[in-house]
Amino acid sequence: MDAPHVVDEVVSFEKGDSEGFREVVVKVGPGGGRAQRFTGRLLGESTQFTRAGVEQVRVYLSRKGKYAVHKQTTDWTDFSVVTDWVKDLKKDWRNGFDLDDQSWGDATLEVVDSVAELRDRVPLKIYRTLVDVTEHPPIEDLDI
Repeated sequence: MDAPHVVDEVVSFEKGDSEGFREVVVKVGPGGGRAQRFTGRLLGESTQFTRAGVEQVRVYLSRKGKYAVHKQTTDWTDFSVVTDWVKDLKKDWRNGFDLDDQSWGDATLEVVDSVAELRDRVPLKIYRTLVDVTEHPPIEDLDI
């Protein structure tokens, strides 16, 4: 299998303490037919395009301090059974695919207790940033 080629990677991290927690509802299962809900804060996300398809990964921090990894994987062959994806892409091509509103592909939610457990579960760029954020204060006051 080919290694993923990151065409577009967006990583965003929210700063702050308990602020920013909200209700999060994610699709899970084949075709995203079910939903799971929890209270959390988005820490980072990444979208990778490969020869096989698209993988979107989002990492949340739960109110109880656990890390939730939501992955949505879509094979390119899944797009062939959907007729409106070209129209959707043309309509809003600057923002790319909106995998959240689609009913194809598979989605999972995995919960872990520590940042170290995320190492093999998320893209390296997100992992490195999560480690940095947990080891250093969000704002460092310099007396210079």
